Amino acid sequence: VGALSLYACFYVAAGRAITRPAPFGPRWLAALVARLLTWVMRVVARCPLTCALPDETIPPGKQHVVVWHPHGSYTAMCFMHCAQFTVQASPLTWYPGVAPLLFRLPLFRELLLLVNARSVAARSLEGLCAAGLSVGVQPGGIPEQLVADHTRELAVFSRRLGFVRLAMRHGMPLLPVYIFGESQAYTTLGDGGRALSAWCFKWLGAPLVPVLGRFALPWLVPVPTSVHVRWGNPVLTGPRNENPTLEQVEAVFEAYLAELRRVFDAHKDARPRQHALDSHTQGRPL
Repeated sequence: VGALSLYACFYVAAGRAITRPAPFGPRWLAALVARLLTWVMRVVARCPLTCALPDETIPPGKQHVVVWHPHGSYTAMCFMHCAQFTVQASPLTWYPGVAPLLFRLPLFRELLLLVNARSVAARSLEGLCAAGLSVGVQPGGIPEQLVADHTRELAVFSRRLGFVRLAMRHGMPLLPVYIFGESQAYTTLGDGGRALSAWCFKWLGAPLVPVLGRFALPWLVPVPTSVHVRWGNPVLTGPRNENPTLEQVEAVFEAYLAELRRVFDAHKDARPRQHALDSHTQGRPL
């Protein structure tokens, strides 16, 4: 009881860290946890990792908006394998934005905070950028998660292109990264599974995606698969622009999309039977 009470007090006191533009906990512990996560995924889950950094050198201290794809069913590979990149400056230190719902889970919240995850809420990201830090976003979010499909590669973008606008407001380059193998972490259940996901999100408010993991069981232990993290080159967004026009936003987005496709096409053969990339904004194919 005493331990639970102590943790409850800590849980409340640490709540501000969800949006705080500063590291949470000792950095040696964060690095140790990140290495442990990728070791578990590589050795225990049998999901080995390779990584190719950007062709262009990322200047130390230069702010970027890291944009990672795809979301997949549960972003298992991004969390387990890529936590090491966020805390070890490989190729830069960044603060990935994740769904605020995840910070309600005891212990998992502290784990997220330790490896630099922060709330993806607009106010949180703006505060991180204003503090001179690099942030990470997954532009597809829940809409992309709800249509996850292990038989294809998918990149979904909202019509507003908020990640582009965020980068333009702060004059920060966009840095794409594609995680080959994320989509294949779990076996999705076709149209029926996607319909059930949509129903759960509509009535429960939670993106519960029915999947099969290792041994074809309905759990979150991933299917053994190779994982290849491939970084693109920075896409410049110009000087700070507090209120970019639609034409300016779309011009930057088209440049970003071209770099994302270049990275995908250049590395898609790293995985056998790799599917083509299907990218679209909500309601508008690209």
